[in-house]
Amino acid sequence: MPEWVVLLRKAIRDSKYIISDHALQRMGQRGITIEDVERCVIEGEVVGKQDHGGDVKWVLRERDEEGEIFFAVVALSRPSPVIVTVMRNRDDFSD
Repeated sequence: MPEWVVLLRKAIRDSKYIISDHALQRMGQRGITIEDVERCVIEGEVVGKQDHGGDVKWVLRERDEEGEIFFAVVALSRPSPVIVTVMRNRDDFSD
């Protein structure tokens, strides 16, 4: 497992991360909880990378409490990773 994945998951477990206002808004709209997002980052599958703009962002996939698939986009920012957004449909992001 790449070192960045280990460090990212540790940051989530230790609650040393930031959730952007945009992500909070999308979570509310899409019925995705903070617990869902944390589980996604800790246990989910890395399915994409966004490397345009500032920080490198990784896309992870997991199921919510109801079993519905969703995606979380996480920026590997310093000093803390940032949950940038969440989505239900993979077509909503570009690799």
